[in-house]
Amino acid sequence: MSRVLRIMLLIAAVFSAWWILLKIRKCKVKMEDAIFWVCFAAILLIMGICPEFTYWLTGVFQMQSPANLIFLIIIFLLIEKVFTLSIITSQLEDKVTVLSAEVALRSHADEQVSKEEEQQIKSMDAKSTETAVSENDQPHKS
Repeated sequence: MSRVLRIMLLIAAVFSAWWILLKIRKCKVKMEDAIFWVCFAAILLIMGICPEFTYWLTGVFQMQSPANLIFLIIIFLLIEKVFTLSIITSQLEDKVTVLSAEVALRSHADEQVSKEEEQQIKSMDAKSTETAVSENDQPHKS
């Protein structure tokens, strides 16, 4: 593994760890996502610090170059993350659909209640007006 690749792995690992720790401190990332990214940074760090381990894995998987193995590992981890995020997005879309239906039903029910209350108020006003008119029409006894 070339010195440049090792340095790039170390820089990527340190930057990833720093970035995720900053986001954790600001509470902008969920803990399970933070664990994934910390593990990702740790894998990059291990591959950068211990090239012997990377060479050993390259031999186990019978690959021609440690760089190919590193790219394969990174691509695999990122595809797994995209797949996980896709599942979460689908679940959230389903929840949004259900919530929008509930909001529509509640809004419709509130409109019905408002209309019924208006009708009751109008009927009460009409009765009070009839009562007042009928009292005014009766002759006064003095």
